[in-house]
Amino acid sequence: MDIISHTLTGIAVGTVCATISNGSWKRKSLIILVGGLGGALPDFDAISLWSKFDTTIGAFLGLEHTGKEIYFGKFWYSHHAALHSIFAPILLMLIAILMHGIKKKSFNRDKVLGFVKSKKFSFLAFFFGFLCHLLEDMPTPASVWGGVNLFYPSSTYIGGFGNIWWWNNYDLVLIIFSVIVLNLLINGIPKQYYHLKMKTSIGIFLIGLSLFLYQVNTRPIDFAYTGHTVDYDKLEEQSKQLQKEILGPQLFNVMTAIDNKIPLNF
Repeated sequence: MDIISHTLTGIAVGTVCATISNGSWKRKSLIILVGGLGGALPDFDAISLWSKFDTTIGAFLGLEHTGKEIYFGKFWYSHHAALHSIFAPILLMLIAILMHGIKKKSFNRDKVLGFVKSKKFSFLAFFFGFLCHLLEDMPTPASVWGGVNLFYPSSTYIGGFGNIWWWNNYDLVLIIFSVIVLNLLINGIPKQYYHLKMKTSIGIFLIGLSLFLYQVNTRPIDFAYTGHTVDYDKLEEQSKQLQKEILGPQLFNVMTAIDNKIPLNF
């Protein structure tokens, strides 16, 4: 899926964690933002497609392969590789804990555990936002990767089922966005109704997840392909036509207009 959908999914996860935290709006906002960061971060490996990658980062690191070769390759630092694994968010969270210890000049066990406990909802939002990104990429086409390297350093790639196209999944975006809006409203309910808020927020997320999975698994078009395909444009057009059928012409035109105003695949 596209970076916008992934980020919104991370934000949706963050709204649930924010509700459970029952903290201040400042704390909730941070949790939600961290969730969004977790949702977006796996695609940082796409930096190798940056037009100036070869003359800057590639040259600095002395890489023997071009950015394009790296992106579409099966190196550990290629797209859908190590950064698309469960190992990545765990390592990043450990680095965050390490940096906190360095900043405080102390690795006292109780203080480290205290830091983790105080930031537990941010850690949870980050991890599950990150994980959702990996899961969302699995129903997309196998292409040159054959899925995502979920259990790196294992060499096994999982997914590439072709249930959905890379982007133009406006129905899924609307489901994710609805979860975000509803859970933000839930967070506005007074704290004394905490248990009701928590159960409702989790329930909204699970309903959204169920609708999401239903839409993914009932597409009447098989988008699966391996390697590079000459039918790329044809499949993308089929994805758009399918969205028009699902959403209806009016809503489809609204989503297309929004899509055209965003300088990213959406």
